[in-house]
Amino acid sequence: MRKTALSFIVLCAALAAQAQVSESANWYNGCLTYSAKNMAEGKVLMNAMAEGEEHEFILVPVAGKKDTYTVADGPNDFVNVYSGITTVRHKQQDGLDVLCFYDSKNQLQAVMSNEGEEWDAQKINVERFKHQLIGQYELMGSPDGNLKLTIDWSDEVVINRQPASFNIETFNGMVMGYITIGYFDDGANRLEGTWEVVPTIEGFRLCGLTFDEETNWWERNGVNLEFREANPHMDRFGYASVILLNDRQFRKMDKATLRVMRNSILAHHGYNFQSKDLQEYFANQPWYNPAASNDGIKPTFLEQLNIELIKAEENK
Repeated sequence: MRKTALSFIVLCAALAAQAQVSESANWYNGCLTYSAKNMAEGKVLMNAMAEGEEHEFILVPVAGKKDTYTVADGPNDFVNVYSGITTVRHKQQDGLDVLCFYDSKNQLQAVMSNEGEEWDAQKINVERFKHQLIGQYELMGSPDGNLKLTIDWSDEVVINRQPASFNIETFNGMVMGYITIGYFDDGANRLEGTWEVVPTIEGFRLCGLTFDEETNWWERNGVNLEFREANPHMDRFGYASVILLNDRQFRKMDKATLRVMRNSILAHHGYNFQSKDLQEYFANQPWYNPAASNDGIKPTFLEQLNIELIKAEENK
């Protein structure tokens, strides 16, 4: 009897060691915000509502491992997008409170962040996406002179010094990576319409879109415009040191762009590279100041998470 009681006390202590996932916060996964509800035995029910469907899963504590969980389906027949995840770790560092989702190879696949009282996922989605577009760009290979863009936090994009309306297209609150540029008075107005934004090493590619009435969806129409950074002193992927890359937009990048993006995070700290191509690329960046040694270089917690997320995408 005493042995049973002692075992119960040990089990309770192990569960208490878990830093409880806050149920007063909204947990953002790059698309949706989930609410958390504490259950018996240290379990946490995570639930999110998307237009037309409900998402749900349960975090199940792993005995003897602090802040570590497995994923189980919820009590209802709702969507569980994390069914293939092996391990979830709750981490709190540098002001970040996150849930990290790992596969069977211990590679980080997704991150959910504690957004406090912010529940509007669409608002977060749009703000994160805008942050990745901020900059000054010029059209490459333009036959009719230079076409320049300036994008900032406002709802306007400046095209050849003239403002035009600028809108982020969403579907069920999720950013699709599409932008719509309204009419502006410069004659041809080549950028009026809806475009898919595909990030590149130099800037981004705008792929023209036409709405298909039969499929009720946007289709590429074959028009592609390549834009590059016009400000040489701007860090192309500087946002990867500022925002958590859990919005999935970087997954449109090809492998070469992902590699440069990941190493740009290290270059931001003055990392000395061994690969010749990386040496040459960053040597041509005016903002890059190589350190005397790599020994003292340590990315922030947010940057470490982003490096892992990019690595996982490179390996796919």
